[in-house]
Amino acid sequence: MPLLPKSTFEFSKTEYWDAFFKERGKKGFEWYGDYSELCSLLHKYMKPKEKILVVGCGNSSLSANLYDHGYRQIMNIDVSKTAIKHMKSANKERTEMKYEVMDALNMSFESETFNVALDKGTLDALMTDDDEETINRITKYFSEIDRVLRIGGRYIVISLMQQHIMMFLLKQFTERAWMIRVCRCYDVEAKLTEEQGYKPLPVFMVICTKFKKMENSKSVIELCTTIDSPATRLTNTDKIVESVIEAQQVAIVCAGLQKSGSAGREVLLEVGKGDEEEAKYSINIVDRQKVVEAKGLVSSYAAFIIPQGRETEWAFGTPEGRQFLASEANVDRLAVITLNRGHKFNSLEEIKAELSPIISDFSPASNKEKIPFLSVGSDVGVRKEVYVGNSQFSGQYIVEEIAIDGALVRRLYFLSAKNIIQSEAKIRKVKTRRGNERVLVDTSSLSCSHHAFMCVGACSALESNQEGQILVIGLGGGSLCSYLKKCFPKSVITAIDIDPDMLFVATEYFGLVEDKQLIVQIKDGLDFINESYDNGLKYDVVMYDVDNKTVITGLSCPPQSFVEQDILNKVKGLLTPTGVFVLNLVCRDKNIRRDIYKRIEKTFETVGSVKLEDDLNEIIFCWTKTKLEFKSTIATASNKFRDIIHHKKLEAIEAVQLSRMMELLNLGKG
Repeated sequence: MPLLPKSTFEFSKTEYWDAFFKERGKKGFEWYGDYSELCSLLHKYMKPKEKILVVGCGNSSLSANLYDHGYRQIMNIDVSKTAIKHMKSANKERTEMKYEVMDALNMSFESETFNVALDKGTLDALMTDDDEETINRITKYFSEIDRVLRIGGRYIVISLMQQHIMMFLLKQFTERAWMIRVCRCYDVEAKLTEEQGYKPLPVFMVICTKFKKMENSKSVIELCTTIDSPATRLTNTDKIVESVIEAQQVAIVCAGLQKSGSAGREVLLEVGKGDEEEAKYSINIVDRQKVVEAKGLVSSYAAFIIPQGRETEWAFGTPEGRQFLASEANVDRLAVITLNRGHKFNSLEEIKAELSPIISDFSPASNKEKIPFLSVGSDVGVRKEVYVGNSQFSGQYIVEEIAIDGALVRRLYFLSAKNIIQSEAKIRKVKTRRGNERVLVDTSSLSCSHHAFMCVGACSALESNQEGQILVIGLGGGSLCSYLKKCFPKSVITAIDIDPDMLFVATEYFGLVEDKQLIVQIKDGLDFINESYDNGLKYDVVMYDVDNKTVITGLSCPPQSFVEQDILNKVKGLLTPTGVFVLNLVCRDKNIRRDIYKRIEKTFETVGSVKLEDDLNEIIFCWTKTKLEFKSTIATASNKFRDIIHHKKLEAIEAVQLSRMMELLNLGKG
């Protein structure tokens, strides 16, 4: 017969264990480590002179090892006659050690006989599921353990802590008001990792100490999260459940990484949920593509902590960027740690201490070095919550302030897409004469590089001092519109947004000022395009900078309905003969992008684009003019935009330097 049962229920059957031990013969079987890996913990909770009951001893050598180290009063029981017969013979020289064939659910010992009941894998074997019959059996088992232990006695369980087992175990002994301490058996896992070549499922030791039950008495609950740290006192078992499940998830992910043969592997794990909706940390485990392809083996390893507010940057927020980051760190595997909003982070050292056990679990089996923690700078960064709102169109959103290289930046995020910056502006804080703090929003700079390329598009159709008409579909935080207002002071800018919350955010937090030059209408963008077309309105520039509220896989900006053929035809009809349509496209799906590009090329006479290197944004430029040379048009517009920046004393934008622009151009091939 195979050593592992066909179904988990067979674990609880006497017939299975008899057959199992006959097949094993004299060779011992250690389910969850042997004495050498368990002794450092066991010696803390068992004294040599105490009376010890080993429940479900099987043919493990653990009792013999304990005996040889001074633990003489050991009673071993098992339902398998074969196992007990074998163990009596194997340990006949250990004259004080006893073996009995006995069912742990119906023990013949007198009450309060033992100081310790040691259970190594027996609970896991008995509790194969949470069916009513199984629950009744385990309830009886725990009652027997309770009965035979003295006050102050310990029930020591070594288990994989499957969720149904963990929940029932914790419930039973908190109801009995016993003290509960959960420890991780790191030495067992290290030995198994060495033998197997990959991380095993985590093994836990649960020490349940019997107290005399008093009226209104409650359990003392403790958790040991690392090898060396002292136990942490808890108010309930929630943190234990969270910690165990996280460790199990890590092991499963590690097994997946080990078995996967794909290059450039990356998995995401969220940890630290507890009672919070938002996980405290998001961890991307990145295996370098070139290393996996060349060696097929991951060995060197490090962790990288992203300062708060910088998780959207290319190197941290994209798979390509994280591959680059792993390469720069010169490691085969990199754990990239994001500090999620809604939590407090005091220091890098505190984060390291909290995450070290989890980060260590992802260490490749071949890595024997201490895991270095890397970061940018020496602190956790600053993320200050300025305003939180809930829009019927955009859902929950947040305005935050972060510090980057000594400068303060204000950002708008939609929490449905928490790592995508919807709008951004630099701010300064000054003191008024009365000593109050005043926030000044800098509308003379652009923090989002794709907005700069959109401005280049506007410069292809308008002069700075020209009286023109600019239509922007999608207001967001208003940064683009406020900047266009400075670049084209004689033009009228009409901004359309379906969400009234965005107008509030733009005016209150991003410095947008409505006047005769900048008009904001709260309206569905499609309705506005249809009505403007029907009324014969004309614009020198039409811009799409609108996010997709109804998420379609792969298309984040704009909504699909904005790039259907009929609407594109009407956008063309809104343009003056020299006008330009500028589209901010964010699309991860190549097929969707290709279809959109085909419709655009069918509609407009001249089409080209700029694909940003460090972002998903692609800016598509469309003109109704035929025989327009795209490359020279963009070069002229780029020079014009730089002149505007210089004369208006706006902040210089490195992204639109002519040489860089020319490298990024896509000449309308789709």
